[in-house]
Amino acid sequence: MPVKISIPIIPLSSHHGKRLLDNAKTMRGRRDDDAQRTVEKVIADIRKNGDRALFAYTKQFDKVTISSSTVRISKKVLDAQSQKAPQAFKIALNEAAKRIRAYHKKQKGCVFSFKTREGTLSQLVRPLSRVGVYVPGGFTTYPSSILMGVIPAQIAGVGEIAVATPPRKELDPKIAYALDLLKIKEVYNMGGVQAIAAFAYGTESVRSVDKIVGPGNVYVSLAKKMVYGAVDIDTIAGPSEVVVLADDTANPEWVALDLLAQAEHGSGNESALCVTESYDLAEKIRTYCMTEILRSPVRGVFDKLSAHSICICVAKTRDESIRFINECAPEHLQIITKTMRKDVRKITNASAIFCGPYSPVALGDYYIGTNHVLPTGGAARYASPLGVESFLKRMSVAEISAEGLKRCAGKVSTLARSENFIHHALSVERRAEQI
Repeated sequence: MPVKISIPIIPLSSHHGKRLLDNAKTMRGRRDDDAQRTVEKVIADIRKNGDRALFAYTKQFDKVTISSSTVRISKKVLDAQSQKAPQAFKIALNEAAKRIRAYHKKQKGCVFSFKTREGTLSQLVRPLSRVGVYVPGGFTTYPSSILMGVIPAQIAGVGEIAVATPPRKELDPKIAYALDLLKIKEVYNMGGVQAIAAFAYGTESVRSVDKIVGPGNVYVSLAKKMVYGAVDIDTIAGPSEVVVLADDTANPEWVALDLLAQAEHGSGNESALCVTESYDLAEKIRTYCMTEILRSPVRGVFDKLSAHSICICVAKTRDESIRFINECAPEHLQIITKTMRKDVRKITNASAIFCGPYSPVALGDYYIGTNHVLPTGGAARYASPLGVESFLKRMSVAEISAEGLKRCAGKVSTLARSENFIHHALSVERRAEQI
């Protein structure tokens, strides 16, 4: 069977190299008008008709019939399915949960208080009251995403955590075990746009939440974007991305496997780039990639990839490589160079960085403790991985003394009147006069 995918080697300073970066930026901003219209229709319908629309779209899109009595998965079903999970999986997931919890416990919010000439200023941190965690279920099932979404919320102190996952003929035992491990009782048989809309606006059977987190396909991402404002969201996740920065010390076979690991997610729009200053290494990586694709048991996912999804870029200097990476702002960045500690200090834009030959992204996806719910599509320029702070809100508190008010009243009045906010000024001036 002929290989459908080609893996180009592109000099970064060439016309093709500049086009590669321009195309990546263009792809990030593209609209899918058909998907957008579908999402708008589903959200509006569920917002108006509640359960009736939720159940109808579940039957239409997921080919599963649910009702008010089955939309929420019972504890009996959760317990029964959880027991079916393989023992080796249970042991591994337990260990992963411990590491994820240990890492995220370090992220607790910052509470402070200090005295000023006018009084006391402080910051309070409070958890969100209720969040919805979306666990996708299209290409495969993702128990690891339950850990990544739920554990930081629990550490933050969120009072109510609801989970939604697309319905199947029966609940996947590994999903059930992850939910049981984290003691999650509120679980819904709903997926896609309809799940996001139900979480955002509520239905007769589903109470609305304050924030929705978790990855999903293009429809889920568009839905999260559209409901933002009614609720908060974590990020608008796109296809998986990786950039591997490698030099001659890197094992080309390992780099090839790292590229293919991110390219196998199944949407066809994944991006797996290697940046190096060595043409010799680039050729070896390309050879290993093609060899692995030809013998891959999931060969079909690579045949679906769009042009230049897997690409090797050759730079003239390390500084050029790093400039390219910072412009890409990738979801995952692997640095496999002799000078990795020096190189990482120059990185300003990447969601998650994996340093050295023994730190493949897969470790962070599943086990070591860092979160795999990450900004994509260049959002690493301004956004951060999902974490405890994602489920916290800050409140500023000011307690000013009478003397403090008198001391600053004149300057506050001047600033308020400079913006023509007369009653702002008067609210300060009258107080100061009457103290």
